[in-house]
Amino acid sequence: MTNKKKCLTEFELKTILARGSATEEETDIMREMFQERYGVAYFGMCLHPYWLLNDIQLDVEFPFEDEQERAEVDEWLERETLDLFDEPDYEKTNPPITILCDKPDDCHSRKKFGNACRCVRENFRNQADFREWQENKLTELKDKIIKLVE
Repeated sequence: MTNKKKCLTEFELKTILARGSATEEETDIMREMFQERYGVAYFGMCLHPYWLLNDIQLDVEFPFEDEQERAEVDEWLERETLDLFDEPDYEKTNPPITILCDKPDDCHSRKKFGNACRCVRENFRNQADFREWQENKLTELKDKIIKLVE
């Protein structure tokens, strides 16, 4: 029986980045790492080693600071699946776009958890509600631009 490798080291991720490609085994391991880090939220994300390297760096800079927030993120991500079965009765919100960080590059929660950052979790019941809100905001923006161009 062989033990399957569960994660790649920082060196291995940098090597993949330098090579510009990953083997099938490395891709499978990166997919597992993404799923462990982001849950099902990684779907639609680019499976790029940069994001995993960025997470490793953040873990070095802030090793224990995020345990509580990680639990909150996991709960928020799982709520979408639970809502499929329970169909809770709640009113969807349509907050202004100003709820998002003014400077996302300076927001530790955003850098660490992406679209599951604190400002998103505090304003949306689950990830599906946030995606729907994003699509609506993009549609509104598209309509405004079309009106300006006409």
